[in-house]
Amino acid sequence: MAKFSLVDKLRIQTLREQGYGAKAIRSAYPAKNWSLSTIKKICGRVDSRGSAVDRKKGSGRPRTARTAHNMAAVESLICSQEDKSGEHSSTRQIAEQLGISQRSVCVIAKVDLNLSCFRRISGQVLTDQTKLKRLVRCKKLLRRCTVQKVKRMFFTDEKMFYLDPPVTDGTSCRFWSVGKKKNVTSRRLIRQRSKFSRSVMVSAGICFMGKGRLHFVPEKVKVNGSYYSEQLLPRLIDDCRQLMHDDFLFQQDGAPAHTSKQAQDWLEHHCPEFVNKDEWPPNSPDLNPLDYSVWGVMLDKYDKHSPKPKTTAELKIVLQQIWDSLPQEFIQRTVLAFRKRVQACVRSDGGHFEHLLS
Repeated sequence: MAKFSLVDKLRIQTLREQGYGAKAIRSAYPAKNWSLSTIKKICGRVDSRGSAVDRKKGSGRPRTARTAHNMAAVESLICSQEDKSGEHSSTRQIAEQLGISQRSVCVIAKVDLNLSCFRRISGQVLTDQTKLKRLVRCKKLLRRCTVQKVKRMFFTDEKMFYLDPPVTDGTSCRFWSVGKKKNVTSRRLIRQRSKFSRSVMVSAGICFMGKGRLHFVPEKVKVNGSYYSEQLLPRLIDDCRQLMHDDFLFQQDGAPAHTSKQAQDWLEHHCPEFVNKDEWPPNSPDLNPLDYSVWGVMLDKYDKHSPKPKTTAELKIVLQQIWDSLPQEFIQRTVLAFRKRVQACVRSDGGHFEHLLS
């Protein structure tokens, strides 16, 4: 006999309310091959309760985990107090403490307490003084950088890429397998990383019109004011002119090499317009498109790349391929998100604002 779905039960309820008997209902849907005895039970439920799907009050298996006591305990243990983060207990710890399953704890939190689970976001340490500077400078940036101006901004940054990136606790580090952990091959279970992984530093810039070149900093070279002014800035400005001629606004963050007198003087003499060291908000990678988007996408693509490079020369080739593959539409969306982020920073009084972005 066929099983009765929710829709089937509702159909039977409708026919029963119209005065149909069990045999007549069965005859109306011969292809369903319904059991006559089950139809009679459903009809009896409709007659006594007025519904074919609602359970009788007090029926079913009694709750053993989702009790009022456990709900109150979960509510007090699962959330940290305001401004006192890190004092909450994990679902596993709560389950052990209450003697119920971890799944029951999750159901209580989500269904009964209407709580949501969020992944924590890494962010810079912001003092009150730093927040004030971010607020003041973001307001000035909003006045200066209209939507059309943002489309002429050239955002730059440097980034270190490792042959063996640090292992994180993200979901990408998890996998499923049959049997016990001891039966899993070490190749699948262990993610190897050298203690001192070799790396490559790159410097690049993007704008609404496109990407600049990916500039590789030689190994063991320190990017100080001298190297930045003599080697990187001329190449970055050349990228600007290739994309926007002489109509651009050059951006850089507050790294020591960028704020050095040598770098500021060089830009003053060779750049039509730039964001000087007193205009860019401090501790603000969340405002630089390369930091808040591009580098992360490149790291994700590198993590999925196979086979992995074994030398820094091979790493440079892979990074160049990833850089070249970044679509123009993605670059444009990333750049246009800049003003929204600056506005969010102002709304948060210079504090963290990632949680305000939809």
